[in-house]
Amino acid sequence: MTEFIFVRHAKTDWNNAGRIQGRSDIPLSADSIPEVRKAAENMQDMRIDEVFSSPLIRAVQTARLLTEGRNLEIHTDGRLIERDFGEYDGKTYAEIGLADHNKLFYEMRDVKNAEPIADVFSRARSFIEDISERYDGKTVLVVSHGVCISLLTYALTHSAFSTSDYDLEYIKNLTFARHRVGGEP
Repeated sequence: MTEFIFVRHAKTDWNNAGRIQGRSDIPLSADSIPEVRKAAENMQDMRIDEVFSSPLIRAVQTARLLTEGRNLEIHTDGRLIERDFGEYDGKTYAEIGLADHNKLFYEMRDVKNAEPIADVFSRARSFIEDISERYDGKTVLVVSHGVCISLLTYALTHSAFSTSDYDLEYIKNLTFARHRVGGEP
């Protein structure tokens, strides 16, 4: 059995401004760093054997801060990168005429250069299968992004993507979720 601890990166200045980040490589905001350090204190007694992160700086910075003082290498994995929001990247929700995050993710069918959600699922499913097999019996910290984590969670119980049964789970910044894969419950 592999235990996953999924964590969405801490806030950036773009999060604070309601700006869509997607693949834009935005660092953590200065005010979020103490929050990550506090979260790291709260997880001091938590077993972590391996650490994987999206290659985007906001995720890598969060992973580094969460594991500071531990002798753990942070492995970056492109499958954990956020969904490419195409022409929406860098815009605020107000600029594109949407009220909130959830509507954005469902209303993107005709957005120029946006990555199809099924492709994000394929990346997530591949990651879950690979890491579950390679790190059986281990606890794996995964630092990623809202949409990717939602699909990682969905991929734990689904082998294929279906719009009819996928319901985007909004994940707040610096939220932790634990999941086990394989073995006895």
